[in-house]
Amino acid sequence: MASFVFSIPFRNSHHRLLTSQQWIDASLLWLAGFKDACCFHRAVIFCTRSRRVLVKTGQCFILNGCIFLGSIVFLQKVVIPILHWLLVTQCRSSYSLDCMEGIESRAGERFLSLLQTLLVYVYYVFWLYPLYIISFAINYIWYNEIAQEAFEMIKENHDKSAPQSRQNLQKSLKPTENGIMRIIFGLGEQIYSVIMLTVFFIEVSVISCIPYIGQFLNFFLLSWLYAYYCFDYKWGFARWSLERRLIFFESNWAFFAGFGSPYVLATSFFSPFIRCGVVAILFPLFVLVATASHPEFVVASCLRSRESSLERLPIFHTANALTL
Repeated sequence: MASFVFSIPFRNSHHRLLTSQQWIDASLLWLAGFKDACCFHRAVIFCTRSRRVLVKTGQCFILNGCIFLGSIVFLQKVVIPILHWLLVTQCRSSYSLDCMEGIESRAGERFLSLLQTLLVYVYYVFWLYPLYIISFAINYIWYNEIAQEAFEMIKENHDKSAPQSRQNLQKSLKPTENGIMRIIFGLGEQIYSVIMLTVFFIEVSVISCIPYIGQFLNFFLLSWLYAYYCFDYKWGFARWSLERRLIFFESNWAFFAGFGSPYVLATSFFSPFIRCGVVAILFPLFVLVATASHPEFVVASCLRSRESSLERLPIFHTANALTL
């Protein structure tokens, strides 16, 4: 599997600065990707035409927005102020002067602060962390169901407009002698893809710690990562191999950098824990937008059907190398 993925050739792999025409193409494709990602009316159309998509998207909002983010807000706005009121204000008013003097001392204040921190950690350990793990597992199932339903809707509309393609698709889905091997191979690709993206996410986290340029690089790397996640569902249901996904993604890196940018911008102004909830809320919307998107047509239209001057960018090269 590793040799299969890593043996993908790169066109003109020598490194050089971008020419003026390449800068123009990269800017145009980035703007096209950004604009394409902002077509949220596609998600609205899916929700209005499919009750299942509407219900699952609503459930994602309730789970991640109302319950998960609500628990964080409840902690910050209710639990912590109440603990402070009970441990400081009420303790001072209920005890004698001697006790007040003890509490007002440095040791007493340190004890109260430690006790409050301990109670907050209890809230995290016994509620927020289990809730995060459970919601992560549930989200994985719901996201897949939302993307599958949306893909089936698009495929159904395409089949109605092209009956012959539907017959060809049905023929291609008939059992074959190497059907079991195809399933095993696909499963192996899926496992490898998960490991590769996990390594890439760790790489993004490490790069963000670089002084001065770390956050700048982090923005682009996260844009690519989020964009890949959004389109991966569609490519999986379309039975694209991992090789084909990586070639297409890395060949159109400017478009996908633009597509993932709105997602990163919408989630970059929050603390890490709150960001997880915001990412989980917005993800099904961007998945629906990506499912209805046709990057190859957008790129061709943006470049007016001429060949792109941009070379393939080995975005996942390091992640592939570390996954070997």
